[in-house]
Amino acid sequence: MSANRRRAVLAAAPLAVLLAVTSCDSSDTDHASSTEVTYPTVEFGKPGPGVGLGDQDQKIDGKFPEPLHVGQITPIGVDQILGIEGDFGKLEMTVNAIDPASGKITTRVVVGAGIWDPVVHGFVGKTPDDPAILAAEVWRPRGSRGAADFTVSTYSGDLLEPAEVELPEVARVHSRPGSHAVTSDGKYFVTWDDGLYGIRVVDLTSGKESGAVRIVGCGPFTWMVGHDLFSVCEETRELLHVGIGSDGVPKEVGRAKVLPADFVSTRTTTFAEKAKKALLVSENGDVFVLDFAGGLPGAPVKPIGNAGDPSGRFADNVINATGTRLAIAYTDTIVHPDSARGGSVAKVVTFDAANLAPLRTYSLADLGVTAFTSMAYSVDGTKLYVLGDGPEVDGEAPQRLIGFDAVTGDQVSAVDLDGNVENVTGLITPEVRE
Repeated sequence: MSANRRRAVLAAAPLAVLLAVTSCDSSDTDHASSTEVTYPTVEFGKPGPGVGLGDQDQKIDGKFPEPLHVGQITPIGVDQILGIEGDFGKLEMTVNAIDPASGKITTRVVVGAGIWDPVVHGFVGKTPDDPAILAAEVWRPRGSRGAADFTVSTYSGDLLEPAEVELPEVARVHSRPGSHAVTSDGKYFVTWDDGLYGIRVVDLTSGKESGAVRIVGCGPFTWMVGHDLFSVCEETRELLHVGIGSDGVPKEVGRAKVLPADFVSTRTTTFAEKAKKALLVSENGDVFVLDFAGGLPGAPVKPIGNAGDPSGRFADNVINATGTRLAIAYTDTIVHPDSARGGSVAKVVTFDAANLAPLRTYSLADLGVTAFTSMAYSVDGTKLYVLGDGPEVDGEAPQRLIGFDAVTGDQVSAVDLDGNVENVTGLITPEVRE
C-alpha cells in the first residue's frame, strides 16, 4: 500500500468519528438545528531527526492528525538575482532567488499580484528568519467584480504566516517599477497611491499604516534616501522632497523648479542605491541621472544625453548600484515598446552614467539568445545580467541568464535556469538593509 493510500485510510476513520460526535442527533431536541463541525488543529513543527522532507520518506505512525513539518527558506544571497514567474492577470506569482553561477533556484516564494506590474522587493539575508520578500498584493476572491483585499506582506521563515498588513479598501498601490520603495532600515514601505493621489506609508514594525499625504500633480516615483523621498512634479517642472517622520507620517518638505522646460516624464525608473542617484529615461529620449545624495538639487538639472536611436525605440533601462553604468534595451522598430505593435527587443547598449558615452552594444546573437526577456544589475553593481530565450533544443527553448562585467563589458557567465516552474518574466536586484 502506498504512503498516500495509507495516509488516506488512517485519516478517514478519525474524521468520521469527529463528524459523528459534532453533528446533530435526531433525538437531541436542544441541538436539532446545529450543523457545527469541529476539525482537529494541526500544528507545524520544524524538521528534526527522523523527519523527511521533499523526496525523503517519513515513517507513518498511525497518529491523527499526523505531525506536519515545514522547512525554512534559504536566505537570499548577496551574489544572487531575483526572477519573477507569471504575467499580468494572474492571482499569484512566484519570486525565485537565482544563483547566476549555476542557474539553480535556491528559494521560491509565492506572492499575490499587484494591480498592474508586480510590487515586489527582495532582501539579502543571513538567516531564514530575516525578511526575504515584501509584496504589495491584491487578492480578488471574485475576480474583478468582487471585493478585494489589499495587503502588504513580508515573507520569511517557513512562509506559512507572512507578516501581513491590510490596507484600507480605498488603497490602490501604484505598481509601476520605481513607484514604491522600502526604507533602507526596513521599517517603512512607501508608495504612491492612485486612490489617494499621494503617498501612503506602512509601518512594517507595528503592522499598520502610519500615515498618508495627498499631493496632486506629482509622482509616481519613490527615490528613497534614508527616510527622505524624492519625486517629480511634471507640469510644474519641479523635483519634490517628502520626509517620513520618526512616527511614519509623510510630510512635504520642499520643491525645486530645476527640470527643463521640455521635460517629459516616463512610466518606469530605476535607482542606484549606493550612489543615491535616479535614472530616468524620459519619453522624448532625454536621459537624466538625478543626484539626491545631498537632497534636492540647487541648480537646474540637464540630461546627460539622448537615448534616441534610428534603428529602434528605447525600452527597458537600469542603472547599477554605484551610479556609474546604465543599460538600455532597444526594440527593432521606432514604435513605442508599450504599443501593441511595438516590436521586439533587438539589442542592449551599456553606457557611462556620467555622460551617456556608449560602452558596449549586444545584439541578440551577441547575447546568445533568440529573444530578450529582462535585465538587472547585481547587488554590488559590478555585473549586468540579461535574461532571454536560449537556442531551441528538442522543441523547447531554455531560459538563459548571461552575466557581463559592468566595467569591461566582457561576458563572465552564461547558464540555463534550473528549477523554475513557469517562465521567468522579469529580473529584480535584491536590496541590502542597513
